[in-house]
Amino acid sequence: MISHKYGILAWYSHLFTLINPSFFMKFKTLHISLLFLLILTLFISPVLAKDTNNPVLQHEIAMAEFFYPDNAVSHIYHADINPQWIGPGAFWYEDTARDKSSFYYINVSQGVKKRLFDTDKFIRALEKATGSSIKTARLPVRDMTLSPDEKTLTFTAYDNQWSCDLSTYTITKITLPPEIEAGIPSPDNSAVAYVNGSNLWMYETKTGKRSPLTIDGTDDYFYGKRSDTVRYPASEARLNECPTPYLVWSMDSEKIATYKIDQRNVSPLWLIQNAPETGKRPILYSYRFAYPGDAVVPMYEPVTINVDEKRVVPMKFRAQPEVSMMDTDEDVLQWWDSTGNTTYSLFIERGEKTLRLLAGDSNTGEIREILSENAQTYIESNLQYADKPNIVTLKNGDIVWFSERSGWGHLYLYDAKGNLKKQLTNGNWVVRKIIAVDEKNGHIYFTASGKEGGNPYYQYLYRVQTDGNDLKLLTPGQAEHNISISPDFSCFIDAYSRTDLPTVTVLRSMDGTLLMQLATADDSDLQKKGFISPERVTVKARDGTTDLYGLVFKPTNFDETKKYPVIDVVYPGPYTIVTATHYPADLSWNSKIFWTCQMLSELGYVVVTMDGLGTAYRSKEFHNYSYGHLSDCGLPDHIAGLKELAKKYQFMDLSRVGMYGKSAGGFMTAQAMLTYPDFYKVGVAASGDHDCRLYGSFWGEKYEGYPVTEAYSEQVTALKAENLAGKLMLLTGDMDDNVHPSMTLQLADALQKAGKQFEMFVFTNKNHDLNYDPYYLKKMMGYFVENL
Repeated sequence: MISHKYGILAWYSHLFTLINPSFFMKFKTLHISLLFLLILTLFISPVLAKDTNNPVLQHEIAMAEFFYPDNAVSHIYHADINPQWIGPGAFWYEDTARDKSSFYYINVSQGVKKRLFDTDKFIRALEKATGSSIKTARLPVRDMTLSPDEKTLTFTAYDNQWSCDLSTYTITKITLPPEIEAGIPSPDNSAVAYVNGSNLWMYETKTGKRSPLTIDGTDDYFYGKRSDTVRYPASEARLNECPTPYLVWSMDSEKIATYKIDQRNVSPLWLIQNAPETGKRPILYSYRFAYPGDAVVPMYEPVTINVDEKRVVPMKFRAQPEVSMMDTDEDVLQWWDSTGNTTYSLFIERGEKTLRLLAGDSNTGEIREILSENAQTYIESNLQYADKPNIVTLKNGDIVWFSERSGWGHLYLYDAKGNLKKQLTNGNWVVRKIIAVDEKNGHIYFTASGKEGGNPYYQYLYRVQTDGNDLKLLTPGQAEHNISISPDFSCFIDAYSRTDLPTVTVLRSMDGTLLMQLATADDSDLQKKGFISPERVTVKARDGTTDLYGLVFKPTNFDETKKYPVIDVVYPGPYTIVTATHYPADLSWNSKIFWTCQMLSELGYVVVTMDGLGTAYRSKEFHNYSYGHLSDCGLPDHIAGLKELAKKYQFMDLSRVGMYGKSAGGFMTAQAMLTYPDFYKVGVAASGDHDCRLYGSFWGEKYEGYPVTEAYSEQVTALKAENLAGKLMLLTGDMDDNVHPSMTLQLADALQKAGKQFEMFVFTNKNHDLNYDPYYLKKMMGYFVENL
């Protein structure tokens, strides 16, 4: 049955997927064709009018729109306070209430809590400076920083940078070229390193002087910015964005560690902007993009730069091939010692089976290898994808090293020569992130999950001595703990939550003792709308023994006596999980997915998320399950889990199961529709990487394997096109320079050649970030309403 909630145009869109275009050839004249359409319209119009005016349907649509991610989050208060440390035991934070935001300053040692500034005066000053009227409780500012003397605020608002003198509330626009605004300031704030074309430049903050740090960069052999494969240069050019420099300052602000990137012989790729905003003629964007197995991939040549002398020192080691740890704006592969004479870096072989720790002399370029480790599949220095390594070089020369060699991610201690001294943590649980190391007192602070029982994804804060003794839990309470430690190790901030526990933010001493409650999230606006947190569930994987964890979302007007179709909202990783563990009061990736699930449920569905075998943050064996066969996607686990849930919940109708996912989730959705057509009946696959042979080399070579062989064909969705039996919609942005639209179009081509009916929609002038655009959401929702 076709629903007409989204109007006659949506109905016609659906109609043309049901009727073969050759059908109209049977009509001899255009007049007859038009008459046929008129008859259909007259036949259907009364139903459209009736459904469109149905108050129940109107209510469902209104509720779904209320739970759009940005709208839902805007109705949660006192949650994401974003604390900023500004001195020993001193910090400030933002507390957003229903009526307005307030900013507080706290000095723990002095026992002081006060307002950082007068919000009303700040708003009036900002309105005067910008000519805008501020009506929302949340201030339209971001990237706010407080000067060390606590007298000046700098921030971004309305696409410009500003400063505010807190003594007079005078707000002044900071006028700098965008490339300098995108630069990285030195630790002492005396200079900003930024990308200027193919070279690195320096801006001196006191004098305004600009000068080149390098001079020999060229278009495809440049300094201080990542390669086209991971940087999305088409979006940069189209949106007038400037690249974030890929570099690390020494602590004394005298040197920079960076790379000279060589992509001269990397194969080109293209995008055509068919609907440019500035004119009618299409615009061609050309850039370099390395596929898995390509003979040439981007290579990163390490260099150091003496800032005062403008002297570039090439490091004497072979160039680093581009790997997954380059898939982030921040240079996480390099860091400095405290003297500014030694750089430390990680060298990762192509395929990511070998990891080396190198030490370099920044004056001579000499390199020595300290230690290395190998893995059969891929080796990681942090379970969080492309995050700062869980590797710390201590002042005494010892090294804290992360490894999954035992089957679980743990910390080990090595000496300066690379000899193992001791395993620091052990057990059937994983270290997630080293937060800080207090070398004076010999303490390592880190988050870990799986040790306390219950949900193995919840992160807790622990402390262990650098000799491996006295492991201690510092954050009690079964929840996800987000931690920020004071620079002087006097206290820490613990923001803890679950999907059914709104965020509570507290201040604790370093032994975990509660000092002060800072904020408790208020979601009463959502509760007044009938929102009930999704149920946290545990099911068995395909093996019948492994526990999997998920969420079950229900509409606010849920009736347990009814039968509801089911939508499986997915992302197969393998580098992360889809199911939220924290309360979704921010607009992080997991939070957006959470609210998308609630949004879909309001249209009359039970929505489920779960994380199958092959996803992250569990044992190495669990994670390795997806290696070399990405097409698996954990789908057998999802099917087993849904069947188990349906036995418990009679309201779940497994004769009507759909799936939605974007990016790797779009790939998984297509795989589900083509591999298990008897189970999954409707799918919306957005921006799917439907063939990882066409995605970045850094991704496929890590997760599908290297060297690249014919075995890669197992994950190509187009080769399974003839299996399509249900209703499938493909979505993509025509300017997606992350997951190129060719992947969606090649799947569409295979489906056409197989004679399969499906729908496809291409969003003009949209890159990979299209997925929370209201038009996109309505398109996705409408397809489920019409077909499930």
